[in-house]
Amino acid sequence: MKQTAFTRHFTYRNNVIYCGHATISTPLKNIQSTFHVHDVCELILVKAGSVSAMIGEQIYKLGKNNLVIFRANIPHKMMFDSDSDYERYNILFDETVVGNRVFDRIPKSLHFIDCNGNSSILGLFEKLDFYCEHFQGEDLALLLQNTIEEILFHIYLIRPDDFDGEPISSMHPTLRDALQYIARHYCDPITIDEICRHLCVNKSHLHHLFTEHLQITPKKFINIRRLAKAQKLIRMGEKPSTVFSSCGFSDYATFFRNYTAYFGRSPSRENEFAAHRTIEP
Repeated sequence: MKQTAFTRHFTYRNNVIYCGHATISTPLKNIQSTFHVHDVCELILVKAGSVSAMIGEQIYKLGKNNLVIFRANIPHKMMFDSDSDYERYNILFDETVVGNRVFDRIPKSLHFIDCNGNSSILGLFEKLDFYCEHFQGEDLALLLQNTIEEILFHIYLIRPDDFDGEPISSMHPTLRDALQYIARHYCDPITIDEICRHLCVNKSHLHHLFTEHLQITPKKFINIRRLAKAQKLIRMGEKPSTVFSSCGFSDYATFFRNYTAYFGRSPSRENEFAAHRTIEP
């Protein structure tokens, strides 16, 4: 696998933004990203290739000039649908520091935008290449910060009826039903047996559907959703000792062990980490 083009990782006003533009060469189809969660937001603009984006329980098919929005604390993954070269821009940012909290004004239901014909948004992404080629240091930081804010303002102006895509419908119906059930109940103390009874399937079949289509087990999928919710609540000021039960964990010891293993830090150190974190793609 080969990557080309620019990546920029920098600190600005004590917060971190990552900007990247890369071409990833074949073979790709057997390479899958892990189902994961960010504590920041991410934009991915596809310039070439055949990929899909999974956001929570929804999957979107992406092609040239399609933009997908990943919000903080929402589990997601990218999936390569063919072995054609994949070119993309990706931007990660803390939505609390961009201009006038513009990201908060973008409808939360907006995940997918077809930017074909939208020269304003496409042109702003191309500016990232120009700035990274000609500037560095604080000048580059300021230009990229302003460009990201301008991209978000243009997204805010888009009418969802014209540009919001629908999730693809080719997902296996049992898997779709399982994801929808988990989305409604993952903060409850549900078990895999309970999900199987609800769907009238056996555990081995459900396990096979998840690992074949999503490359993750049902148990790990539920666990990531719960941990992402817990991280968000802790960042909002709730105590870890009370968060675990509202996120579906039966006891604090299990929550502590899973949280530490997944995030690499204990729940009590979450806000300490957030104050000094760096963002990686």
